[in-house]
Amino acid sequence: MELRQLTYFLTAAQTQNFRKAAELCLVAQPALSRQIAALEEELGIALFRRVKQRVVLTTAGQEFASYVKNALDTLQQGQFAMSRLQQGQSGTLLIGCNESLATAVLPEVFARFRVSYPDVRLKVSVNRTDEVIALVETGEVDVGLIFDPDVRSEIVVLRELFRQQLQVLVASSHPLARLEPHQVTLQRILQEPLILLDESARLRKVLDRILLQRGFSISPSVEISSVEALKELVRHGSGVTLISPALMRSAHHEGLTLLSIADLQEEFIYALVYRRFGTIPLLARQFIDIVVQTEAPVE
Repeated sequence: MELRQLTYFLTAAQTQNFRKAAELCLVAQPALSRQIAALEEELGIALFRRVKQRVVLTTAGQEFASYVKNALDTLQQGQFAMSRLQQGQSGTLLIGCNESLATAVLPEVFARFRVSYPDVRLKVSVNRTDEVIALVETGEVDVGLIFDPDVRSEIVVLRELFRQQLQVLVASSHPLARLEPHQVTLQRILQEPLILLDESARLRKVLDRILLQRGFSISPSVEISSVEALKELVRHGSGVTLISPALMRSAHHEGLTLLSIADLQEEFIYALVYRRFGTIPLLARQFIDIVVQTEAPVE
């Protein structure tokens, strides 16, 4: 059973005339008649009967026609889907992202991406920076968004998106919020109970590195793995924390205040990462273009 036989059969069924069907299929009538006869022989049943100057479907032909129509419609849909895939209009894009960029960048990027590619499915894996890089290296995700990259891999390409300085997050009623900007120093901040992410978090590693370089040692009053829980603890006056403004992008700000740190000038990089080798999927290239065009988040 061949596709052309099914096409000839369905066209003949619709026109009820072998000659007209042959014209529509751009084939000689004897050739069309032979193909339909071969199809009937393969199925072992008559599909048409002749009535005067036309042909009509037998009962078996009517039933078979419904299956053929469904099959050809499905094939046509498949062809259209493959065309859309080739054009980057559909498919699944796999994204790795750390939590800060998931809240700071992805909502706006996704909104813009959906306008141009509404049928593309986005699947996001939220992990720590090192884990995102590993996922990109192994090809488990197409593109990654990371914070403070320390990339020594030859497999991936790093593309900087924006930079931010760490700031201190306090309850709006906290005494630090009433100080002059030049008075908000690391030494003053470290006099307060500190609420920090646990030692596995990239933000915590950055902070530990900064304080060690400056001769400070810290003993957090609270260590926690959840950024949202950390912010709630600060809101309720349990202590203060050092945080990237990007983490506040989608936060409910009532009762919280971010303050610049007078003696902390280091900038921390947020970046895009993708594989250096092999062809970057079209969907990933389209996503990268939109990410790069998106403005850096501000608090």
